[in-house]
Amino acid sequence: MSSILDGIQSKLEAISMESDVPMQGVYYGTCQEQELPEWNYFVFNKKKTKKSSGRISYLTYYEIHVIHEDYIPEGYVEHVIEELTNHEEIILNVTDEDIIYDYIFKGNTNVVVEIATFTVTRPVKG
Repeated sequence: MSSILDGIQSKLEAISMESDVPMQGVYYGTCQEQELPEWNYFVFNKKKTKKSSGRISYLTYYEIHVIHEDYIPEGYVEHVIEELTNHEEIILNVTDEDIIYDYIFKGNTNVVVEIATFTVTRPVKG
């Protein structure tokens, strides 16, 4: 059985290969690539694990970061959420937390990079 992290990585890699918004790669935790031609990629990480009541013992929260030079194309974040949460092999649910947008400069350039962050959960039954 593959891990949830492998499942998230696999699904994000499949999304990154789509021709309408090609992405440079998928990274866990942080991207440490020094020679990316464009800063268009995904980063994902664990955010927290929360004890829960009822039939589910724990909820693990994962952050998904969509990173794109200039701007993220309209509707792309929603497309990524849809693809991740409608996956037969891994069970992920989008949270009701807001999608957060941040902006940085690409290295020592004037190129703006937009970062959208959303959170998904994975229930773990006890």
